[in-house]
Amino acid sequence: MFGGKKESYEMTPQSNSEIKTLIGEGCLFEGNLTLSDSTRVDGHVKGNVNSRGILVLGENGLVEGDISANEVVVYGKIFGNVTAKRVDIKRGSEVNGDLNTEVLIVEEGATYNGRCSMSEGATNTYDLDTSE
Repeated sequence: MFGGKKESYEMTPQSNSEIKTLIGEGCLFEGNLTLSDSTRVDGHVKGNVNSRGILVLGENGLVEGDISANEVVVYGKIFGNVTAKRVDIKRGSEVNGDLNTEVLIVEEGATYNGRCSMSEGATNTYDLDTSE
């Protein structure tokens, strides 16, 4: 519609939610993010991301920090460790860090550098207490 090439993201059967938060292309967010819903990052996040939902990292998305989420779909770049029930690393993306997950999908053409620990019940560090 706008002339740019955009990948499409189909929600998996495990996820019945919609993307409710967007960090747009060209945006730089410095600090830790705590999210209760599914999020798409097309910009740059310098800090840890903790989400109860799905984290979709777009083609130009970059996260420099650790990620804890229910599900992580990577089209962009991650420099940090990832803990999620499901991690999907797409063609052309890059993950540099250790993974702790139940399900790992790495498409041909993706880059993954790190150690992987796969166990049922991969522990997320949800801490959404915002009373501070």
